[in-house]
Amino acid sequence: MFELTILSHFAAAHQLTMVAKKCENLHGHNWKVEVCVKGERLNDAGVLVDFGILKGYVKEIMNRLDHKFLNELPYFDKTAPSSENLAV
Repeated sequence: MFELTILSHFAAAHQLTMVAKKCENLHGHNWKVEVCVKGERLNDAGVLVDFGILKGYVKEIMNRLDHKFLNELPYFDKTAPSSENLAV
């Protein structure tokens, strides 16, 4: 089994409802993101996946989240922007 892990981060604000009173206020976090891909075989170049391509995908996602009010993003129209839903 082969693994490749990329670490990244972003800062964003959110507002949760139906949880502890403190979290219902607008507040922000600095999130650490760990992306791990696993596979059984390496490709013909001897790698699991091109590291640069994977980093590009992660950067694209981080750019959508960084310094945003998560409640205003389309993905969270019907879903709470909790840490658990961000992981999804």
